[in-house]
Amino acid sequence: TFAVVIDAQNRVWVSNTNSAHVVRFPADDPTDVTKFIVSGGGRGLALDSVGNCWVSCNIDLNFPPGPVPSGISILEQFALGYPHLIKSLGPNQVTGVVNVISATLEPGDPKAVQFFHGNKEINVPWGVSIDGSDNVWVANWLGRSVVRLTGANSPNEKPGQLVHSFKSGSIQMLTDVVIDPAGNVWGANNWNVADSVVQGQPDRTLSTWGGGSGVIVIYGAATPVKTPLIGPVESAATN
Repeated sequence: TFAVVIDAQNRVWVSNTNSAHVVRFPADDPTDVTKFIVSGGGRGLALDSVGNCWVSCNIDLNFPPGPVPSGISILEQFALGYPHLIKSLGPNQVTGVVNVISATLEPGDPKAVQFFHGNKEINVPWGVSIDGSDNVWVANWLGRSVVRLTGANSPNEKPGQLVHSFKSGSIQMLTDVVIDPAGNVWGANNWNVADSVVQGQPDRTLSTWGGGSGVIVIYGAATPVKTPLIGPVESAATN
């Protein structure tokens, strides 16, 4: 498992790192499980204002699986998985998907899950957040950017369309992104120079550059949200 959110109907949604499913179950009956097929390497989850569940997935469904021996630590998984990821990608290729699961449709309905690549800007996404206008914000890990996509509830736009990809020298390999009550977008720089994280004997001139350099903020770019965030997002303007 990776992320958990609870919707307005007291249903628990869980993403799964090593499978292509998001599972949902009532909080008072965890045996009543519903599975939605998304993409591989499930990471962040977020609920929009009407309860649609957005999930970022590291890889596409057809991406070749990497080695995941049982009993190894998460850092050992990264040490094995990152070289496999880069080798499988090849030059100038991308992978990863942002999915939205309908709040009202069930598995088997072809419209229950939609898949978005953000005009190929999405590349191994991790965190995902929704702002007060139901816009979608993505921590685009391998893409080293913050991506904004259109949400599912705009009458004039299709969901999942690329609006902008924010890039700068301050934005590194992000694993999460959140929106505050002023509409600022905060991101967590988790890695910087990946080889210095996964190599046993990294280049000594780069060996301390593995971890990301703190957090970044994009001021006022999003619609403010009400905090603390519990369940579906609410606009800060909501009484």
